[in-house]
Amino acid sequence: MDPDERRQLILDAARRAFATQSYEEVPLSTIAREAKASEALVHKYFSTKGRLYGRVLALDAEDLAERTQQAADAMADSSTARDRIRTSIGVYLDFIAERARGWAAYQMLAGHEPSEAAEVRRRAREASVDALRTLIGGADDARTTFALWGYLGFLDTVCLEWTSRGCLASDRPALTDAALGCLEGALAAPGEVVTPHTFSPPGDPINPASAPQDHPAHLQPSALPGPHSRTSESH
Repeated sequence: MDPDERRQLILDAARRAFATQSYEEVPLSTIAREAKASEALVHKYFSTKGRLYGRVLALDAEDLAERTQQAADAMADSSTARDRIRTSIGVYLDFIAERARGWAAYQMLAGHEPSEAAEVRRRAREASVDALRTLIGGADDARTTFALWGYLGFLDTVCLEWTSRGCLASDRPALTDAALGCLEGALAAPGEVVTPHTFSPPGDPINPASAPQDHPAHLQPSALPGPHSRTSESH
């Protein structure tokens, strides 16, 4: 079999395994068996289980980014920043529901994952912060940065609770509204009355309808990874 085909079979098997089980629960022998390869061959292509896991997370991040971009491209040019972020949350929830157990395990692994996975997580979160800042027209200051990081952390936390409740479709509107409210509240200036229709970065109120039309795709949290960016790893 062609080496590239063999490598892809191993990756496909690993993605299926890590979507339904935690990192610790998936032995390389299982991935090798599903890919109809030897464990030694898995090591040949990916060196370690951590490197393979990191590559799986990077591919999932790319998948999520593509879905988010497609959803953004389908929206009207006049769509507000709030509408676009709401749409990106919906895409993220769909993504999570497809791999709820593996996604939840990934979130719980934060701080204890292999270095390769930690690097994917870091790049994805940084890309999400940058993309959000561009979309809302936020200032490049400490307060806005903390607000965006806080929002993404909040979103992952409530999504973790959502998975524990079975990813109920009936919970999605409440989760989405809570996440949008978190972002709006975090961006509001001290003493400012928060409205449900605008994002107003401190010192730089904006009209969402006039947000840049070159909309970034990566507005999800660290998803798998999320993010949100097209994180990649050298082959």
